[in-house]
Amino acid sequence: MLDLRALTYLVTLARRANYARAADDLGISQPALTRAIQSLERQLGMRLFDRDRSGVNPTPQGRVFIDRAAVLVANADDLERQTQLTADGREGVVRFGMAPMPARALLSATLSRRLAEAQAMINDVVVRNVEALWPLLTAGEIEFFVSAEGQVPDASSVRAEPLGHFPTGLIVRRGHPLLDGAHQGETFPVLLSSRMGGVLLDMLPASASRSPHCIEDFETLSALTASSDAIWVNSSFAAARECEAGVLQELPFPEADAPRRMRIMMYSLERRTLSPAARSLKQELRRQIAILAKRAGKQSG
Repeated sequence: MLDLRALTYLVTLARRANYARAADDLGISQPALTRAIQSLERQLGMRLFDRDRSGVNPTPQGRVFIDRAAVLVANADDLERQTQLTADGREGVVRFGMAPMPARALLSATLSRRLAEAQAMINDVVVRNVEALWPLLTAGEIEFFVSAEGQVPDASSVRAEPLGHFPTGLIVRRGHPLLDGAHQGETFPVLLSSRMGGVLLDMLPASASRSPHCIEDFETLSALTASSDAIWVNSSFAAARECEAGVLQELPFPEADAPRRMRIMMYSLERRTLSPAARSLKQELRRQIAILAKRAGKQSG
């Protein structure tokens, strides 16, 4: 069987046409290179190079063999490079899911960075509520998904890893009656992105409707909140763009209530090893949450 290292020596010598220069490129001694070429010639039963005052030149049969060997060496180099990229999480395909709220806050910034750093990695992302993401995970159609804690079934097969915390609040339009106490017995509609958000309904003021509307599309939720007196049960992280623009703002918490936080989790199957790409995404998601928290801290300060 042909030795790939010997073929690399052969191709390098043919390219450099000089034993000393080829040995230097390969990081070996000239006698070691000479012995390797001689051993390969004996194995093949033919002379590969002629050596004279003009240098080292392939024989006719050597040229045919060298051309084919060069293809093998190039393919091996490419395989090694691709394997390394895959091992580093920079090449391949990663399939994952996100619930709408963390997707609105994190997905664009996370993928923007990943597209710049890992251009050969294909990201296949679904944004759905947890009740739709869970069967995709258990069926192996996605490697992991990201959502707020407390929304997945209790299962020993699931791996739950914390990514960070989001603040939980009530988002309204600028000039909303609740901001200045100008409402006179009005009842305000309530918007949720998921029925799972119903666990936060105890945060609502007495004037809020107890029959919330559930709308999965965040662009619609944002537009409705900005154009009506609806109260959006959400995180300011997922409405950061609108809040920074002054279109929406968060209702202040009553003095008796401390601000609330929800833990954002990455869920995967315990029995399956996370790919390098998934591990890279986990770290980037944590980084993006930290950036949002730092930005929110500066604004509140």
